[in-house]
Amino acid sequence: MIKVSHLMTQQKRFFLNSVFSIALVLFTLGCSNDNRPETGNLQAYLETSSTMINELIACAAGGSSNVLASPSHPVSIFFLPEGHATNFRYFETENIAVANDDFSAYSQVDLNDVPVFGGFLRYFEREAIQTEKWGIVTYENNGAIHYSNPIRIKFSEKPTEANNSLLSLDQTEPLSPRFTWKDGLIPENAIYFHVITGPDGNLLSGTYTFAKTWQFYDLSNVVLNIRDITPPPALSSNNNYQYTMLAVSLDNWVNLIIQRDFNTF
Repeated sequence: MIKVSHLMTQQKRFFLNSVFSIALVLFTLGCSNDNRPETGNLQAYLETSSTMINELIACAAGGSSNVLASPSHPVSIFFLPEGHATNFRYFETENIAVANDDFSAYSQVDLNDVPVFGGFLRYFEREAIQTEKWGIVTYENNGAIHYSNPIRIKFSEKPTEANNSLLSLDQTEPLSPRFTWKDGLIPENAIYFHVITGPDGNLLSGTYTFAKTWQFYDLSNVVLNIRDITPPPALSSNNNYQYTMLAVSLDNWVNLIIQRDFNTF
């Protein structure tokens, strides 16, 4: 499902699957009508399909700011649809006392999902919760059910930090800016997802690195490129862009969000 650079080693593939499950490839429009029978839990839902694929990029954030969230729904569960993905669903446990691979412990939670970054990604809007839970995102594509690895929803315990001061921007090369950042209050980050959006708000590039630095559009330290196109994305002079970075832990919780506008010259 995920298109990873041919330079990526088998070890990195395994790591990415364990980080996101791989959670985070083109987005199509909205949800379709659900023609599947009602099911009591995730296990029963998965069993309605003969093909189940554990490759869906997803993570969640929420806490100290309304970046990519709202006051009424401060928890956001992000996911990256693929191809003609439809029927987006979110399942959740009552708490984290259950085994996170016991799919029968996950019940469907009806949430509104909205587009982000011009519709290239989507996220479920969730109200605040006071206890940790495990969450899993699913969608359907070409007759198969795709599902993410468990996401540990740590809204109350480890709220996502929003701190733009941790970012350094080097524009020595005006159309190839370098972004460098520090970890925030929760130094438990395993991978970093960065997005550049253009003046129209649409996603221009989306890349993952293990390193805390990335230069547009250098793929030498990129371990996953979610918009692998030819010709590659390019910035133009005298335009406004936005950089967004999500620092994600092994259990798919976003510890840090950085979002900053910048102008080219």
